[in-house]
Amino acid sequence: MAYRFRLETLLTYRRNLEEQAQLELARQMQELVDREERLVDLRESRARIIDDFEERKKQSLRAPLFSFYMEAIRRKERDIEAQLAVIAQQQQVVEAARRQLTERVQSRKVIEKAREKDYQKYLREFLRKEQVESDEQAILRAGRDDLLF
Repeated sequence: MAYRFRLETLLTYRRNLEEQAQLELARQMQELVDREERLVDLRESRARIIDDFEERKKQSLRAPLFSFYMEAIRRKERDIEAQLAVIAQQQQVVEAARRQLTERVQSRKVIEKAREKDYQKYLREFLRKEQVESDEQAILRAGRDDLLF
């Protein structure tokens, strides 16, 4: 008789949930990396605008162009602030995904622990039955040996 765990389907389900949570965490972490890269790009863009503005200030600079540069710098700073807020929000999403993964790992481990205990119980019962059969065979042999002599 082969070992069969009664809750095997539940264990499989919990493993699938854990795998889904791992994939979701990976996706959210990649999203966070992408957003951080966007922030770096925004900061570099702002630095380029400022550098270009400083170069143009060394020469004569007309008022409309001056105002254009100031507005461009302000706009990049607003974009940077907005991106920082998006990153903070994404960090919360990543943390929630991490907590969910932890919960799913724990629920899977509970079922696996129950499976291990059930398997140990099965082994003890199997060994007990095997011992009983062995004892019965020994008794039968001993009984036959008495008949031969």
